[in-house]
Amino acid sequence: MRIGVIIKRQKAVTRFELLASIVLAFILVAVGVWVLDPIGRLKLKRDSQRLSDLVLLKDAIDNTGTVLGSTHGVPVSSVSVGSTRAVDGSGWLPVDVSDQLKELPVDPLNGKTFVDVCGNSVVAEYQFISDGYKYVLRTHLEGAENRDYYANDGNDNGWYEVGDAPGLSAYFGL
Repeated sequence: MRIGVIIKRQKAVTRFELLASIVLAFILVAVGVWVLDPIGRLKLKRDSQRLSDLVLLKDAIDNTGTVLGSTHGVPVSSVSVGSTRAVDGSGWLPVDVSDQLKELPVDPLNGKTFVDVCGNSVVAEYQFISDGYKYVLRTHLEGAENRDYYANDGNDNGWYEVGDAPGLSAYFGL
């Protein structure tokens, strides 16, 4: 009778050991994949910064209550490359957001060329486009996992866009 009990315990332990081995193997594979793709992680980290920067800028603009002075309805565009980070309207963003931010953010690769999620060679920059009434902030993303951001934000699927213009870039005829 003791032998039957011992055998039952061995089967239960064996199943547990098998399950533990499978779980451990999955964990090791997941860690291995994560470790073997440091470039992908860097791209996603930079994209995360881009996404949060544009939300930060959108919130700052929305909280000022104004976009631009009169542009007579003609869209004006500015970019973060080669411009200052001043928040008083003299930096790359021509809107005074000094009560919201201490410094304007710029793309993590600002001015450098990289391949975006669509496979296009693009310049790393933040763009601001406005007609004095409505505006769009836009940038390119690197991580393939972020491709859906291009399709779900506006009409131009070559950029990630935020702003208050209906259809975003299409509103300005871009």
